[in-house]
Parts: sequence; C-alpha cells; structure tokens
Amino acid sequence: MKQQYDKLFVTVPESAMDDPNHVGAIEDMNGYIERMGGTTHTPATCGEIAYSWTVPAHWTYRLYQRFDSFGLRASVRPDSIWYGLLSPEGVTG
Repeated sequence: MKQQYDKLFVTVPESAMDDPNHVGAIEDMNGYIERMGGTTHTPATCGEIAYSWTVPAHWTYRLYQRFDSFGLRASVRPDSIWYGLLSPEGVTG
C-alpha cells in the first residue's frame, strides 16, 4: 500500500525568531515530524517565515494538535484529506 502524504504549513512574523520559545517549538516539531516519517523543508521568508513539512497523512491531525499546543496555527492544502475537517482558522484556501 502506498503511503499518502500531506503538507502542513505554519506562517509566523519574522519578529517571532527573537522568541526562544518559538525557536524551541519549531526545533521540537522538526525532530518530531522526522521521527514520524515526515520531511522538513527550508523555511521561506518575506516579512514572515513560512515553514512547511511533508507528513504522513495519518499523522496530520495529531501534528496539527501538537502545533496548536505550542501556540502555532498549522494549515493544510485544499487537496488534503483533512481540508475542512480542521478548525477553520487552521485551513488555508
């Protein structure tokens, strides 16, 4: 059976990089996602930092909740099987 993957995104202002809690949360999530079989991607910057991860689809909701526990709002793409099932604030259109 072929593994399905989703993309998770988190966008934060560049000023958040001054917050050691934010930096620790992103580092923690990078390690956690890699242990769960996902991949981290280099963040893009343009006034905001856009983080993205490719994660196994069956872990998407659990990772979404973990981001939320850090105060980070994760989102998914419209082609995700989780699109529309996560809270409206956490879904990108």
